[in-house]
Amino acid sequence: MEQRTYRLANEANQRGALLLAAVEKRNIPTNEHVQAVLQALAQWGAKGNAAIQLDIPRKLWMEKLANAGQNPEIATNSYFTVGHIHVAPSADAERVRAHLRQLCKQFGFILLFETIRPSADESALFWQIAMLPGDVFSLSDRLFRLTAAMEREPHVRVASLGHTHVIYQAYTLADLLREPDVSHPFFASAASFAYANGAESFFCHQRLGSAGMLVHCGEMSVGAVETLIYDHGYSLLEAAGAAFWPDAAKRHSLPSIGQLPACLAASFEQEAVWVAGTAGALWKTDDSSRVFIASRPQGGHAEPLAPGQPLALIRSTTGRTQWLNGDHFLQEMAIRLSNRRDAHAPIAF
Repeated sequence: MEQRTYRLANEANQRGALLLAAVEKRNIPTNEHVQAVLQALAQWGAKGNAAIQLDIPRKLWMEKLANAGQNPEIATNSYFTVGHIHVAPSADAERVRAHLRQLCKQFGFILLFETIRPSADESALFWQIAMLPGDVFSLSDRLFRLTAAMEREPHVRVASLGHTHVIYQAYTLADLLREPDVSHPFFASAASFAYANGAESFFCHQRLGSAGMLVHCGEMSVGAVETLIYDHGYSLLEAAGAAFWPDAAKRHSLPSIGQLPACLAASFEQEAVWVAGTAGALWKTDDSSRVFIASRPQGGHAEPLAPGQPLALIRSTTGRTQWLNGDHFLQEMAIRLSNRRDAHAPIAF
């Protein structure tokens, strides 16, 4: 791997933000797993803007659909799509929702469920929807473009719109914990990705695509990673590797961001990537039931991620989890890129 110069993490810069990802080793969704993540953030004193990304809670959605008179088994369909959309309270909510419903139809989705109520922090109206695609061609890309189309409406912000994950957001962790879904016993996931910001923090949290999350510390644009994923069909592992390892990008004629951020954590569909650009920026704890990746040591056996050494997680639909560290990450990236017919040809829609 190429040589870089690293510095120690600035604790004053980092203490305002908390990042915690947790993966259940059996890959079985449980409520206890999600609550462990939220409780850790609460114990750390998280007070700023908060967000949590998790697998679609299928059992919870089976109950929602049944209560709405729909077939609850629809929630087990791998293409079942959930949307979390925030509408400004000053907007004409009925007009906005009518426009968004029309967009869903134009992009080939069948709306099955919707409800609207004040968000947990009362800053917006929370429009929660569930739908199925009329066909599954380029589903992730269509959801990304539907998200962009929705957000052209000036009163709309999409927290998430996807068939694998949901994201809940609020002004504070306390507000997030008041969200009715979060307190439901069927609120379950096998992997959770939580973030809380503070006024002193240099961390930046951004939605990645339509239902992923990217957190970083340092000057960079999420657009570079999104471009590789959506315009060129890259996986997250390929996009992150190509963006931050110039040698790999050069070999495949790819654009490179060229500067490793102090900290990078991203989750998209069934992959997640972590990179510590500075010593002590990210910590890994491997306990009996789950693996934690956090911006602070979690538990008594936390080990810092080595600067510049990427760590990735790949989850399969069959329940298998695979961890890739350092050179194994770059080897997997090189194999994937070499198997592409044209590594830099954009996708045509």
